[in-house]
Amino acid sequence: MKYLLLLSVLSLFNAFTNALATDILYWPLGSDPSLLARVSYDPTSLTSDVAFHPPALKEDLVRIGLYTSATQWVGSLVSASSLIGNPTFRLHLDSAHQVYHVSLSAESTTATTPQVELVFDEPGTQPHLNRPIVVSPDGTNPEQPEEKTLLQKYWWVLLILTFITMSGGGGEGQ
Repeated sequence: MKYLLLLSVLSLFNAFTNALATDILYWPLGSDPSLLARVSYDPTSLTSDVAFHPPALKEDLVRIGLYTSATQWVGSLVSASSLIGNPTFRLHLDSAHQVYHVSLSAESTTATTPQVELVFDEPGTQPHLNRPIVVSPDGTNPEQPEEKTLLQKYWWVLLILTFITMSGGGGEGQ
């Protein structure tokens, strides 16, 4: 019993020590930014907690986003109706698990609270660099072998058909 209690306390402590937090702001086009949601998330266990402050907006379009540094705003322009109800926030995380962009999910949910989706950076396909280029001794491209014709590819089939035809027995003569 003590072991289970200690394990649950350690996992709770681990959740709080690994948890990161970010403030998502909404910024109507004609005024100053305000707090929309405070999100704490744990990228290792993929858990999150959202304190959502739904805005009373009078405009059709608002900016949502965050400050990545003291002066750099990163965000998206969304319709105000997408903030009604319980939106799904997508937090785009870099390799250090810091949020570098926030967006709203286009999928509608029936959740009773706002949801958070963590999107991790994945490296794209890498080109094959430093591969030697094959050239002929005089520096030109090597010649491609000539494509074989149908007869050159399947001559052996004709040989087999000829053999079967010639070796077939004749019928009884009259």
